[in-house]
Amino acid sequence: MARDTFMVEIDRYVRDDVSVDAVKAQLIADVIAERDALIAAGEASSRWTRTVNGTADAPESDLQPGGAIIYNFSDLSQAVILALETCRNKSPVSSGDYRDAWIVMVTGGVWTGDLEDLPSGVEVTISNPVPYARKIDVGAMKMSVPPGIIEAARQTVQRKFAGITAERRFLNLSGHYGKWQAPYLLKGNAQRKLAQLNPRSSVFRRGERYLARRRDLGVGQPITYPSLVLSEK
Repeated sequence: MARDTFMVEIDRYVRDDVSVDAVKAQLIADVIAERDALIAAGEASSRWTRTVNGTADAPESDLQPGGAIIYNFSDLSQAVILALETCRNKSPVSSGDYRDAWIVMVTGGVWTGDLEDLPSGVEVTISNPVPYARKIDVGAMKMSVPPGIIEAARQTVQRKFAGITAERRFLNLSGHYGKWQAPYLLKGNAQRKLAQLNPRSSVFRRGERYLARRRDLGVGQPITYPSLVLSEK
């Protein structure tokens, strides 16, 4: 875009005897105005990198005939905002504890700044540290909302942002997150899964009805937390 515009302006300079510096200054002003208009309209992120004449981070004033000003806008912050909004909107709200406990983490630490200011090129994790987060997400608790909140947020992000990778993972959390301490240690009251009650089941053939408890669900085991991990492709 910038290169084509610059060549048009050079033609005008030849015809109208306008100085090269004046043409260049007007072109740069037009490009910056268009960039800012896209951001203001919500069509581009406020996080961007700039390349001028093939040189990263060079100022617009370095533009030369035949060169180009290229802005690469990061969708990461916008994707995180959408994902977090989706998680909150789909959360049960009987007490509000779960809905209000969602956290955003960058490189292992909780991000407390404006989400618009998230840096490009980082991996961002959205998770919920309440002790029953896993039960809600996998449908092990009767709730007023459907399970699969993390997956719903993942699909929402992927539909809108082709340049973002979104993955659902079960992650370890450790530390204090507001009033919540992680990890939560299991108390041993997890329900056992009913075995298939037919001769093909070795459990049934032994005369038992329930599968053995998974080792990671034993008393004192830390839970892992359903999380959404976002990064730029």
